[in-house]
Amino acid sequence: MKRDFYSINEKSFVGSEKLSSFNRKLSVSICVNLWLIFISLAIQAQTLAPGAPGKDAQWASAGKQGVGTSASLESKIWFTLQGGALTEVYYPDVTVANVHKLEFVVVNPITKKVETETEDSNHQIKVLRSDSLSFQQINTAKSSEWKITKTYTTDIKRNTVLIDVQFEIQNQDLNLYVYFDPSLGNSGMHDSAFSDKDFLYANDGDKSVALVFTSKIEEQTSGFYQTSDGLEQLKQFGKIVTQYKKAENGNVVQMAKIKQPKQFTAVLSFASDFKKSFIKIDSANIAILQGYKSRGKGFAKAQAEYEKGWSDYVKTLRKVEPKYQAQFNMAAMQLKAHEDKTHRGANIASLTVPWGGGDNANENTVAGYHLVWSRDLYQVATAYMALGDEVAAVRALDFLFKVQQKPDGSFPQNSFLDGKPFGVRSNSMKSRIR
Repeated sequence: MKRDFYSINEKSFVGSEKLSSFNRKLSVSICVNLWLIFISLAIQAQTLAPGAPGKDAQWASAGKQGVGTSASLESKIWFTLQGGALTEVYYPDVTVANVHKLEFVVVNPITKKVETETEDSNHQIKVLRSDSLSFQQINTAKSSEWKITKTYTTDIKRNTVLIDVQFEIQNQDLNLYVYFDPSLGNSGMHDSAFSDKDFLYANDGDKSVALVFTSKIEEQTSGFYQTSDGLEQLKQFGKIVTQYKKAENGNVVQMAKIKQPKQFTAVLSFASDFKKSFIKIDSANIAILQGYKSRGKGFAKAQAEYEKGWSDYVKTLRKVEPKYQAQFNMAAMQLKAHEDKTHRGANIASLTVPWGGGDNANENTVAGYHLVWSRDLYQVATAYMALGDEVAAVRALDFLFKVQQKPDGSFPQNSFLDGKPFGVRSNSMKSRIR
């Protein structure tokens, strides 16, 4: 992949800055369209994964141990942590989950022993600061042969999650692989995944996700869950021997070997198609570009910006007895993290999908707790007042009375962000969700 493609000003992709001339618009459009043609031709010649659509999709447990998002409004992404792994990531608002799980897999290529973070390690989670939604997962192998420490942050200016990974081993034979199960648009099916020598990406409709690393990767593959995914190959061969370049329309899983796993950063980037005038940019290209931009910023800088945003917010809150301040701060930040950044005042019940969405998560399961519940929003408004954030309280009440309330004065049990009761979706909401 040519790096000069990624040197184009990112603002030309997201529409936050007008291009200075017609020629520049034309050059960007030509560049992107040629790139898309190249991608299309390359994919046609690549190995397609068998076993579509894969086995049923599921959501992770609703027992979250950490929820994070930037305090800024510019970054419209939320992440959740559970069971030693990254679970649902919400984008572009608090009602749309796009990830089932991202974890790492440790393999001994000699013995073909395969261990996953979720199943084969003891999990510990740390809150790194009392004034920031900053979390660290520490997974220590039950076999005592390895330890993985992961620290999470988001880029305050982009829709990206950055994961700082440290891999410590007692056995030098061990290799590290990333396991990524995207579930774009509130469903685990209907996704298509693609493997490149430098990154992985997947899409569903107008939304895409890209996964880039500071370390080089190898043995990349995109397959279908439990029918042609890389984990099945690792268990059989101790390595990925068949590298599928594309898995189309199903429950996809992506894997790759981290070439230099001792310490690296993984960047998960989300985007939607950009359309303006005659320029149309595919979401996959935007996601890849933004991923590289956040990677270039670096984890340390991104983390410092993220923590400052939350620290500044905490300073505006009321003070309580010192022994309760850390708990008070966390409660306040978690409450604020559940407010949408586009539809202000819309505070959802929870960034979770209770009971895994039923029998499966194959279709849109927006009926999880990531809706705005009227009875909860009233309590949220009073909580904001108690915390000292009266502006947020007013926003919540405005949403109740100006968006959710029905003409007859009643309120729905819950609603989407545009106020439509669950089960009565507007045309705009239908097209946005699926």
